[in-house]
Amino acid sequence: MRPRVYLAGPEVFLPDPPAAAARLQRLCADHGLEGVFPLDQAVAPRDGEPPSGHAARIRAANLDLIRGADLVIANVTPFRGPSPDDGTVYEMGFATALGRPVFAYSDDPRSLLERTRSLMPVSERDGVWRDGQGMMVEEFGLPVNLMLVDPATGGVHAGAEAAIGAAAAWWRDRAGAPQPR
Repeated sequence: MRPRVYLAGPEVFLPDPPAAAARLQRLCADHGLEGVFPLDQAVAPRDGEPPSGHAARIRAANLDLIRGADLVIANVTPFRGPSPDDGTVYEMGFATALGRPVFAYSDDPRSLLERTRSLMPVSERDGVWRDGQGMMVEEFGLPVNLMLVDPATGGVHAGAEAAIGAAAAWWRDRAGAPQPR
């Protein structure tokens, strides 16, 4: 039985999510993993259902997929700003709380500071980087907020294939020992 991998990321918002899912699932299969995509358990709206009810059912379905996964691979490439998709970040935290290993990747190797500077004015004052509102912009040289690096097994990988390969190697090194569900 191949380890199940939940594929977290903003791919569900792309013009062709099934194509993105197929690509990621193919990469997983090439590495001996079973990729599970959020839309694999698609939740259609019910007649007369308010958007909030539909959203709650989508969230519950995705959390069930994470509960049933052995690992999570998360796309933390910047989404609508310098940081990752907030839904992906939530899924990373949920998986971490369940004790699931999380492998993150980004297609943008720049640090969070560099990403932020490319989108808005940022200046250094007294050794601290601040945005136009005076808010600190963290600078640890990391591609994402420091809270996302520690849960990410092996840090943030350069691209999906690297993260999937690292996840497969991690699993093999543990002799395929099942993780608690």
